[in-house]
Amino acid sequence: MVCIDWRPGTQIDGPVYVDANVLVGAIIRNHRLYASCASVIGQLLVTQCCVQVSAVAVEECLWAIAGHCYREMYHHKPTVKFTKATYSKWRDQIFAKYSARMTAIGSMLRDWARAGVPIDVIPTMGPEWDRTLELLPLYMRQCRLTPADACHLALAENYARTFITADADFRTAANVLSAPSLTILHIT
Repeated sequence: MVCIDWRPGTQIDGPVYVDANVLVGAIIRNHRLYASCASVIGQLLVTQCCVQVSAVAVEECLWAIAGHCYREMYHHKPTVKFTKATYSKWRDQIFAKYSARMTAIGSMLRDWARAGVPIDVIPTMGPEWDRTLELLPLYMRQCRLTPADACHLALAENYARTFITADADFRTAANVLSAPSLTILHIT
């Protein structure tokens, strides 16, 4: 497994598993990684590389967008925690003001599919899923990843050739693991 920093023009071998932070970065214009994430997504669309997403990535994307909207709406710093209680209290206001953002991930993925970009939703039942389930606790322990991050890495390893992420925790994982068929493209 190798981790390299993404730069415009970097060759991306598909299929590609896209992490939630890349999707969020491409949706939110004032996100610190907007330009890079939008550029890498544009590259995937132009090359019509097979894009893979998981329910875990979609859920994380929605949660991150809701938190970003809350902090923006109330002029909080990016470091302000966004909790389940905060979401429950401010959910209606978030959706009232930012409903387009909250539905953007679903719209974006549907639009890509309609435009002919091959999109796979993973996992699917089969040997890849079985291997994913075996790797989850191993990656949590060996790489010190959260359950969601361990799931992203295991899914990427079993279903993709390239994993695109903005999460630096995966750089450490690449140094610990040896899965030669997976390349991690890190967006900085």
